Amino acid sequence: MKNRRNLRISFVSLSLSIAIMLVGCGTNKSVEPTPAPAATAVPDTPVLTPVQNQGSASERFTGVMGTAFVVPEGFIQLDEKPSIGYQYTFWHPDYEVRIVVYEIAPGFIPVGAYDTDYNIAKNNPDVTYFNNGENWFVQSGYNNNGAEIFYSKESDTDNGLKTFWITYPTANREYGDRITSEFEASLSF
Repeated sequence: MKNRRNLRISFVSLSLSIAIMLVGCGTNKSVEPTPAPAATAVPDTPVLTPVQNQGSASERFTGVMGTAFVVPEGFIQLDEKPSIGYQYTFWHPDYEVRIVVYEIAPGFIPVGAYDTDYNIAKNNPDVTYFNNGENWFVQSGYNNNGAEIFYSKESDTDNGLKTFWITYPTANREYGDRITSEFEASLSF
């Protein structure tokens, strides 16, 4: 699984990466997030489980802090635990597409985190597309010397900092671009 990040990564991405390395992956039997993640042993490979339907909406997922989205068909959920906040990770093994949604409650957001993330994204030489609004920004570009495409959106809302990002091999661009577009259209922070 290729998930190396740029040297210039955002605070949220850095926190997430460190948490993944320290805590590892386990098994999650449902799409309900665990409010108080417990440390687990680090397996050699992540344990994958199919995403279950939640409620009456087909494949609709709602995070602890209200972020809602449709999990695309064929994706499996990885149980990865961040150091702060809530993280929901989905993986498509055939196309190597990784979707990560991250929520941090207002009282746990480090001072200036959004501004720091914004400035890093705006000045990152690997970013080929950048756009922003009053309380959000999106970025897209290439990792690993062009071998991987990334797309992310971060929003500083009244009920917390919310981020999602998608990565996929450049060789799978057609599928990855379609999933990115469909996923973002289904997402509500």
